[in-house]
Amino acid sequence: MKRARRKIEETLWVTGLHAPVRSFYRVTAGRKRAKAYDAMLEFYRKLVPSGVLVFDIGANVGMLSEVFAALGARVVALEPNSDCVRHIELSYPHEAIEVIQAVAGPQNGLATLNLSNDRDDISSLSDDWIAAIQGQHSEYQGLWSKKVSVPMVTLDTLVAHYGMPHFIKIDVEGYEESVLDGLSVQPAVTSFEFNAAFLPAALRCLDRPVFESGSVFNFAMGDPSGFELGEWVGAGKLKEVLSKIEKADRHGDIFVKSPKVQTPKA
Repeated sequence: MKRARRKIEETLWVTGLHAPVRSFYRVTAGRKRAKAYDAMLEFYRKLVPSGVLVFDIGANVGMLSEVFAALGARVVALEPNSDCVRHIELSYPHEAIEVIQAVAGPQNGLATLNLSNDRDDISSLSDDWIAAIQGQHSEYQGLWSKKVSVPMVTLDTLVAHYGMPHFIKIDVEGYEESVLDGLSVQPAVTSFEFNAAFLPAALRCLDRPVFESGSVFNFAMGDPSGFELGEWVGAGKLKEVLSKIEKADRHGDIFVKSPKVQTPKA
């Protein structure tokens, strides 16, 4: 979320015009984004049954939280950026989405978050991820403008408070390994983001202890609208496939299904 947009949203909220302006945007300039939303709605319909609990870890401005809520899920969204949290609260004020201003990690406590005033989708706890992205793409130089301390909770802590979710979505810009280290029980479905410029970290995630033997994997590129593989595969096969992806600014999500549930069709 750019600084200008943040100021506009705050003004609209104060004047009571946020909701009607947002609706107008969706049917005019936001039509392309609305189309992407509809595609994701159909994609996640196979993974998120109505009535289940979903954790949206790294919710950003809440687009996927909205998708999950539209499918009938109860959503607990974690997002450390206060501007994004405000956007979610203003845009999705219904009871199906509860947003918490915090990050997930391997222990409870405090963490240092690298924030960008120009792009809300690149805030990260991982200095290594930032270095890798900057090393491959010069346009990312200087985008991280400040560091802030934020609360950190483990996924196990969230489970103890809210119950076991059916689906956990993780999108935390290179910090996925550490988030998974705070989870000891595998949900039915898990997803976590990968970036081709930081691929070894994503491949290590496939071997985290929380994923039981017999788990199966698939992946989708960009805003998910379909799986890249026609069938779910083992971790070794997925590593082989992902290792062949061109090392460019390409990103997507890896999906993991527990062996205890029926495999959804790709």
